[in-house]
Amino acid sequence: MIKKYLIPLWLLCMPFALAAQTNSFRLTDFYGGDGTVRLQGKSASVDIPIPLSSVTEVDSALLTLEVVSSQALIRKRSQLYVRFNNATIGQIAFDPDRPSLVSEVTIPNALWRAGFNSLTLAVSQHYAEQCVDGNAPELWSEINVYNSTLKIATSINEKRFTLDALSGFFNPGIGGQRNVHLYTAREVNPLLKQKTLPIVAQALALRNQYQPLVIEHDSFDDGYVLPQTEDDFWNEQNIAQYERTAWYLEPEQEQPVHVLVGTVEALSPVLSDEVINDIDGAFLKAQRTPAFVKGKKIIVPASYRLIVSGTTQNEVLEAAKALAVMDDAINPISQVKVLSQSQMQPDALQRNRILNPDNHYAFEDFGVPTTQFRDEGDFNKRVSFRLPADFYVPENASVSLFLDFGYGAGFGPGSVMNVKVNDELVHGLALNNINGQSYRDYQLRIPARFFKGGVNNLDFAVTLRPPLAGVACDDVPGSHLVFQLDNSSVIELPSAGHVAVQPNLAMLSETAYPFARFKSAPVSSIAIPSDDYLNTALTLSAKFAQAAQAPLLNVEIVSGSDISAEGSVLVLGTPDTLSSIEQEEFSTAIKATKRWSYRLQNNLYNQIRNMTDDKSFKEMRIDGNTVQESDLGEQAILTAQAHPVSSDTDTLFIMAAQTPELLQARVEDLVSLSLWGQMAGDFFAWKDALSPSLIMQVSEKYEVGEADDNWLHLRLWLSNNPWYWLIGFIILVFIVSMVIYLLLKRRNEQVQDSW
Repeated sequence: MIKKYLIPLWLLCMPFALAAQTNSFRLTDFYGGDGTVRLQGKSASVDIPIPLSSVTEVDSALLTLEVVSSQALIRKRSQLYVRFNNATIGQIAFDPDRPSLVSEVTIPNALWRAGFNSLTLAVSQHYAEQCVDGNAPELWSEINVYNSTLKIATSINEKRFTLDALSGFFNPGIGGQRNVHLYTAREVNPLLKQKTLPIVAQALALRNQYQPLVIEHDSFDDGYVLPQTEDDFWNEQNIAQYERTAWYLEPEQEQPVHVLVGTVEALSPVLSDEVINDIDGAFLKAQRTPAFVKGKKIIVPASYRLIVSGTTQNEVLEAAKALAVMDDAINPISQVKVLSQSQMQPDALQRNRILNPDNHYAFEDFGVPTTQFRDEGDFNKRVSFRLPADFYVPENASVSLFLDFGYGAGFGPGSVMNVKVNDELVHGLALNNINGQSYRDYQLRIPARFFKGGVNNLDFAVTLRPPLAGVACDDVPGSHLVFQLDNSSVIELPSAGHVAVQPNLAMLSETAYPFARFKSAPVSSIAIPSDDYLNTALTLSAKFAQAAQAPLLNVEIVSGSDISAEGSVLVLGTPDTLSSIEQEEFSTAIKATKRWSYRLQNNLYNQIRNMTDDKSFKEMRIDGNTVQESDLGEQAILTAQAHPVSSDTDTLFIMAAQTPELLQARVEDLVSLSLWGQMAGDFFAWKDALSPSLIMQVSEKYEVGEADDNWLHLRLWLSNNPWYWLIGFIILVFIVSMVIYLLLKRRNEQVQDSW
């Protein structure tokens, strides 16, 4: 009798024990600096944040460090300390006879927590027992964070699947899901493919924040076929249990969560009667499906699934929109019915996380806390905010900062605060008042040209140094040093137009422009020749939402390669499918016979560029091209140019590879963290996730947007066409000269007549 009750419990737990997995990460996966960290001086440290999904439980974690230290360091007093969430978990002694070492440190499972975990690598370095110069050049050690690894075994700890757990499954941290299957009925409704599936893909990708999410679309049959068994196994009870499982999943699928999208009628073959009866409007449900096991063999694994449904296609679309804007934390329940929604316009959503020009904001308005720095050392506080992608101001405009900060008494020589805007130094201040000082509304006027559309970074780099002791072999400890930057500091933005220079793939990667805009959100599309490209289109749609940090309700997926529709469009295809698009006016044409704008057929500047081995992206104007027949090989091509038929000035993007399968693989490379940020120019070729094969800017530039000011728009146009400035200046000089000449001639005639 006891066995009868234990078996169902064993069947429930066994499949989730199998969900445990072991992964190995390089520390550079979490650290954005160089591959080698150099720790200089008598004491130094580096912090590496390691994110962990909230639904992930750490079973074991092993840190392997590759370190090189100076041979001048003395034993016992020179060490590397490893701390995890402020707890010391390892001490590695430096040995001058063994300057290169590899050490392993186990991270206790109890120290891990959901969210960001802080791994601190700190050194204490000495070359003598006393009278150590803290800035001596021989005090150094290096940690190769590229070769250093974190090997971690994890499992899912979510026992009851509710909507608030979605952000844990789709999370940028360890254990977060990096790909997901969207399941629909075999016959896909046009509205579902055009609008609903892209919004579902974007909703899940936004939860992944900066980590890419690969989207795959699958379908299920109207009915199931019971697996064959050797005995009379399929009785009424077992069939009923089988129907409640996710029997439609592919056997090799290892994703914890998959998504069902469609009307209640379309999803009825895979839903239980209880769920079907609950769906009477726009509907979202998080459900854990049981496993189906025969003996010790798992026939259908357990799974987590998200249901996006409704009684009509419009209700399914409304459910998808709710998923895109939903705060998971306030929904600790398994299902919701969406009754109504407001402010769901595409342009309103895209402006939510963007600072409006001609306004002022305190740092606390965009989530920046008050920051304190203590003890001697070098510190940095980064304040990030987003401006409209099409942010454009005159050259003489400026951004004002009103800073509230202060520092305590006892600062020594070398104590400074430097302010950088997007890595450009704009201001420095010596902290040289021995009694300390406090500033309120400390004003900095920074030229607006230092700021750009998209993400901007203000860096406050502060160096704290103790006073000099004045006595040989004696140091003043810096524990008394304190600097504070208050979140009451204010940034004041000038008025701006909403105009952008296109084509610009860098702007696409940083802000999703022109698919995401500030002033308006016109309908844009991703055009696919067939459903073979649907996965690729959904993955790109998800990445665009991540770049914009908002759902793009205006982005649709359309079938065919017709580019006559209004708005910006991204056309996916192969050279054969792209032959139907008129590309005669393009500088680069991708079709059966390709037209390439090779570098050596461009102007003299590019020849000089090649001779100096300058690999950076530079603008080029086309003087010639080559038409040829060839395959694209293993690489993919992305081009951008002015839309040839749109009534507005929009952008046409073309992305191609030799086959649909190869294009999907290359897009998965493109959306990776290593490659996406390298996009630039208007011609981009790549064949892996490491670096592009070629970047060029070959097309004529043009302006897109609404300036709201004709004079501002004229200045933008002239600044992007400098020859017109010169021609206009020459004409103006000629006119002024002629006027002066005529006036002098007239004056001379009057003088002569007076004689």
